[in-house]
Formats: sequence, C-alpha cells, structure tokens
Amino acid sequence: MEDKYIVDDQGFRRLKDTEYVLPICVGTVAWWLGKKANEYNSHRWTVYVRGPNNEDLSHVIQKVTFELHHTFPNPNRTIEQQPYEVTENGWGEFEIGVTLYFVPDAREKEVTLYHKLRLYEEDGSQSTKKPVVTETYDELIFSEPHEAFFTRVVNHVPTQAAGLMSHHQWVPRHDEAAELQRIRACRAKVAAMIADLRRDYDAVR
Repeated sequence: MEDKYIVDDQGFRRLKDTEYVLPICVGTVAWWLGKKANEYNSHRWTVYVRGPNNEDLSHVIQKVTFELHHTFPNPNRTIEQQPYEVTENGWGEFEIGVTLYFVPDAREKEVTLYHKLRLYEEDGSQSTKKPVVTETYDELIFSEPHEAFFTRVVNHVPTQAAGLMSHHQWVPRHDEAAELQRIRACRAKVAAMIADLRRDYDAVR
C-alpha cells in the first residue's frame, strides 16, 4: 500500500503516478476609445485569469499577480479574489506576466505564464462597438500532488465564480469535448514529430 506514496522532505505524502489538472484561461479584452483616443491613450483594456466556463478557481488559486509594462504606475498588481483581472488605459501592445499562487495545502511553487496584449485586429480595423479579445486556454498540471490537497480538490463541487468578470459577455465559450479533441490532436502531432526526429537520429548514427 505504501508504494503508491512518495514522502517529501517535510514528511508529507505525495501520490505516485497521479495528476490533478486545472483548466484555466488567460486573456485580454481591449476597447478602442474612438474619438477620445489620442497618441498616448488609445485603448482601455483588461487582462484576466478565469475558468474556461467562469468556474470558481479559489479552491486552487490563492492569488494572481499581473506584471504590466514597467511604465505603468505600480506595474505588479496582485489580485486576491475573483474576478482575477486588472484594467488599464494605454496605447501600446506588450507581453504581460501572469503569476499564479496556489493555496497552502497544494504545497507547490507559483507558476508564471505570459500573455500578449493585443489592441488591434489582424486587419488593423478598429471599432468602439466590439472589443479585441485574445485568450489562451491552458491546463495547470499538478504531478504527484500532496494527498490532502488531491483528496480535497477531487471532491470539490464546481461553482460559478462569485465575482462576474468585467467583459464576461465577450470572452469565448469553451466546449470541453472540442478542447479535449484539440489537445489529443496536438499530442499526436508532437508524438509524430518525436518519432521523425528519432528516425533521423537513427539514420545518422
């Protein structure tokens, strides 16, 4: 029975050959200011972290820090409750660092992701009636999680986030089956690429 556990340096048990996966989305919603826009203030935008279907994430995520461009006042913004989002005005596109801190019983280090703020459509068009939305679906994988954490989160009943994000009506809807199919296709593509590399390596040995 003990073979299914790993004991860490602090004496806590981790579950061998076990994973817990938390789907999340990181994105931005940018509005052109139209007639109010000027050279240094052309858009109002929001960067956010959310569950794919706006689920409550607080059973795993304790807080989120958004690292904005250094020219913004107080560029590191920490949000400790949902909605996890920051809204600002500006004129330029840049990469935003998004650091996720986990609840204490996860006993895991923070994870930093990056998301590009996009203010313009690909064709350069702008509208005050529809924002530019860019969103990335990702999965946080807890490999060999601590036993107490895993037991708690697998018994967690999903609920909607208590605070509704500012632009909820504009963000994409995610179909779980379609996402799984996309992930499987990506994994198959990666496996095929690895197989090709191995064949090339064997050929030159």
